[in-house]
Amino acid sequence: MIRIAIAGAGAITERAHIPALRGVADAQIVALQSRTADKAERVARALWPDDAGRPKTYSNFDDMLARERPDAVGIFTPNHLHCEFTVKALGAGAHVLVEKPMAPTAAQARKMVDTAAKAGRVLMVAMQRRFGGIERAIKDALASGAIGTPNFIRARLSHGGPQAWAPGQKWFTTASEAGGGAMLDLGVHVADLAIWFMGEIDSVSGQVATLAKQIEVDDTGAMVVHFKSGAIGVVDASWSSMPPLSAIEIYGSEGRVMAGYPRNDISILKSDGNPAPGFSREEVISRFDPRDFLAPSRALAENFIAAIQGRAQPSPDGTDGLRAVEAIEACYRSSRTGSRINLPLDS
Repeated sequence: MIRIAIAGAGAITERAHIPALRGVADAQIVALQSRTADKAERVARALWPDDAGRPKTYSNFDDMLARERPDAVGIFTPNHLHCEFTVKALGAGAHVLVEKPMAPTAAQARKMVDTAAKAGRVLMVAMQRRFGGIERAIKDALASGAIGTPNFIRARLSHGGPQAWAPGQKWFTTASEAGGGAMLDLGVHVADLAIWFMGEIDSVSGQVATLAKQIEVDDTGAMVVHFKSGAIGVVDASWSSMPPLSAIEIYGSEGRVMAGYPRNDISILKSDGNPAPGFSREEVISRFDPRDFLAPSRALAENFIAAIQGRAQPSPDGTDGLRAVEAIEACYRSSRTGSRINLPLDS
C-alpha cells in the first residue's frame, strides 16, 4: 500500500486528483494539507463523509511531511510552491506527483528533475491529457504510420478562464503566485502533447497578450514551434475564448488527423480521404467512454502508483514536464524580445 499525503485542497484536487487516487487499489490518502486548516478539513469531510479512512488535515506542509512520513506526495498547490514542496518531499524520501505546470520557470523545473534523480524517486507531472482516449488514439495512429511522416501540428486549448472553473482561487491571475497566465496554465498541456506527438522542439517564436480580462497575467497566447525533426507547428491557448475548445490537427506525408471539432470527435484519414485502417471514428470512439471525464486522471494516478512499484515507466515524467515548461518560457521570452528562442534554454 502506497501512503500518500496531498498538498493543496483546491478545485483540481477535490474534483479530480483525490477521486482518481482513491480509485487505485494500492493507494491510501493519509493526509491533506491546505494553507488554511478549515479548507483542508472542509474538503476532507466532503469527500470522506464517514470518519473511517478520512485523512488527517494540516495547514503546514513541513509538519505533514514530518509527522506522516508518506511514501508519496501529491503537490496540487499554486504554481509558485511546486518547486519548494517537491524538493522538500523528495528530500524526505517521498515520490512526487506534481500539478502542471511543474514549475513557473525552466530553472525551477530543472532543479526538481535533478533532485528526483539524486534521490532515486519517481517524479511525475499531472498532464493527464496524455491519457485521454482521443490523444491515445492519435499517438497510436502516428506510431503505426497511419498518416505517414508527420510534418505539421496545430494544437489549441481554450476556455473562459479560471474564474468560472475555480471561483475564488485568485492565485491563477496573480503574477507572483501563478508565474504566467493562459499560456502557462493551458498552453503547457498542448505543448506537452505536441512534443509527445512530434518529438523535441528546437526553437520557438511566440506572442502573449492580455486582451479581454482585467488581470495581471496573459489571457491569450500563441507560438510557432520548430521541431528537431524539421516539422513545424502552432500551439495556442486562451482564457478569453468561449465556448471551450480542445483541438488537434496533424498533417503527414500520407494523411491527416483532426480531433476536437466538436469535443471527442476525431477523423484519421489517408490522403485519398478514406479512414486509415483501424482508425475509423467508430473504431476509435469504441475504445473509451467519452462521458467519463475522470478517466484520464484515473489512468495518470494508476501510472504513478505502478511507477512507484516498479511496474511501469512514469509518464509524463519530470523531463517531460521540464520540456513543456521550457517551450512555454521560450514563448514568453520571444514575446518580450521579438526574437526566436532556441531550446534547450540557457540557465
